[in-house]
Amino acid sequence: MQDESGNTDRTILSRRKLLAGIGGSVAATSFSRKATADGEWINVVDAGADPTGEESISPILDALTTEDGTTFYFPEGEYLMDDMFRHVGFNGFELRGDNATIVPAPDYDGRWLFKLGTYEEPGEDLYIEGLTFDFSADETGLRVVQAQVKDDLLVQDLAVTGRHDSGKYGPFCFDVTHPDGIGSIENVRLPDGGEFSENTPGDINVGPTGILVSQYHEGKLWVRNCDVGPWPDNGLYCSTETGRVVVKGGLFKNSNITSIRLSGDYSSIHDATVIVDNQRDNDTNQRAIRLDGGAYNWVENTDVYLKQPNGRAISIQNDVKWARIQDCRVVVEDGAPTRAICVSPQAGKVDILNSEIEFNAPGQALHLEGPSSADADPVYVLKTTITGSGDGSHGRHAVRAERGNCLFDRLDIEQTGDDYRRGIKILGDGCTLKWGDYNTTHIPIVNDADETTFHGVSARSLDGDQGMKILDGSSGVELTESTIHNGIWEDGEVSVTYDGNWYPER
Repeated sequence: MQDESGNTDRTILSRRKLLAGIGGSVAATSFSRKATADGEWINVVDAGADPTGEESISPILDALTTEDGTTFYFPEGEYLMDDMFRHVGFNGFELRGDNATIVPAPDYDGRWLFKLGTYEEPGEDLYIEGLTFDFSADETGLRVVQAQVKDDLLVQDLAVTGRHDSGKYGPFCFDVTHPDGIGSIENVRLPDGGEFSENTPGDINVGPTGILVSQYHEGKLWVRNCDVGPWPDNGLYCSTETGRVVVKGGLFKNSNITSIRLSGDYSSIHDATVIVDNQRDNDTNQRAIRLDGGAYNWVENTDVYLKQPNGRAISIQNDVKWARIQDCRVVVEDGAPTRAICVSPQAGKVDILNSEIEFNAPGQALHLEGPSSADADPVYVLKTTITGSGDGSHGRHAVRAERGNCLFDRLDIEQTGDDYRRGIKILGDGCTLKWGDYNTTHIPIVNDADETTFHGVSARSLDGDQGMKILDGSSGVELTESTIHNGIWEDGEVSVTYDGNWYPER
């Protein structure tokens, strides 16, 4: 099996403007053109390329000059390629299409069409736009563009039509290899996805990824308004440990491992939509968003819809040092038991702010794993709501807080499902809950930890059970100025301080 790193061996970006955009807000950034009078503009048809798709253009491309500043222009038409075009170590190169479609030859058994730079010989100042790659023939698909540049990468308006069903590399790989380099990928569309390798003649492990940002990426890369999925591996996979990737907008659907998989310090997702609403036979764990590692990962103003859930909405993995989920909406419809937001046990600090979770399935809306000690890296949940008809058939509680030192400030929970559906269970020591409303079918709040503080909370069972249960062995618990309908069930020997509470009967 081979992996997808893919390494076996003229519009120029205004870097100042783009760096300003990435370093500050995520507002749109502009690009400026340098003069191209000193570069050569080559119309490939004028140079002998066949625009009817009958004759391969690969020999024509190989014979053309590739001096720095060269532009290959593809007029409207269909172009057949039966070999890889490779260009490395350049400083200034463009591929520009005008309603141009490129078709891989049926008998071409290679894995690339355009390899522009490598991690050992990266290019610089690369611009690609306006090309469509046609995978509609049976057993067709390969890496159509692999671009590895030190700096100044701009890719716009590329598309793949037809399902990738060859079992070769996924269609795109983009890396900025220098730590100070920058690039942008805009309006790249590959909605038809790819087939699992076991159903193809190829040998890629599992199957192809749609857009890969590999371990060789060390700079900063925007991914803007792309349409991705469904892919058998990942839709967008950013596997860098040292680089930064910023996803801005776009639609990501139904990839098997993850639709957006992100890592790297300060990598983030903004204004995106992620949907899981269809499963193929091999789609066994379709996570929407997975944060793999790095500090200050941020998911903001993003909508996640699990309409046919068989994986989690947002997973925060162990190597993440600090993550923030902010102003997001997550909807999980009825289906297989799952979790909306899951924090792994060794992940660092996590903030969940101003977000809405509609959870209509068995499982947890929030599952916070981690050390149970009161000095654990905290999870802060602020101004967040959990609603829906989730039931208790696979985990009674909508929120399971195994981590200590968590803060739930103005968390509101309403879960109306049956099977003893509850609101929150506190298992980590030193947690605080304040100013939240908890309304669930069964007991809304269950405490099984020490040094828990409740202040200004309201808890009501829709079936008339007690509003709170404190389990045997809980000590140092404080409950103040709260409204607990039908009182509190102290289940065993507990140590609780009460002050200024109200216990209305139903």
